[in-house]
Amino acid sequence: MDIIGDSQQRQDVIDYINGGLKADLLQLIAVRDELAARQGALSAVEDANRMRAEATASLATANANAAQILADAKAKSDAAKAALDAANAQQTKVTADSQAFNADMASRTAAADARETSLTAREAAVAKRESDALAKAASLDADRATLEARIKAFQDKVAALTA
Repeated sequence: MDIIGDSQQRQDVIDYINGGLKADLLQLIAVRDELAARQGALSAVEDANRMRAEATASLATANANAAQILADAKAKSDAAKAALDAANAQQTKVTADSQAFNADMASRTAAADARETSLTAREAAVAKRESDALAKAASLDADRATLEARIKAFQDKVAALTA
């Protein structure tokens, strides 16, 4: 096909239009389709390279985010472990204080029970002494009344003798 007319042969234009133009057009359409396909393949490679770059950037961002999340989780885990250790230490202290308090209360209760028993015994002794003292006071009053009666009788006799 001589499109620009630089060849030495000159074909008749009508013969060319009748015979060769159709074949040349079909060949040009095939070339155009092939170029489009090749251009698509080139743009697909460019798209793949662009997507690869985006994926690499995305992966770097995701790795940075994952590292940050991991660091935050480790910090929170360390803080939780420290809080748990502090709580365990506090619980141990409270348990020890509670045991000491219970032992102290047991000894104080035993001492209070002993004092109460002693006080009950003393109250019983005081009550017995009081009843003995009242009995002796009643006996003393009776003896005094008897003595006064005897003194009165004696004075009456002395008065009768002297009169």
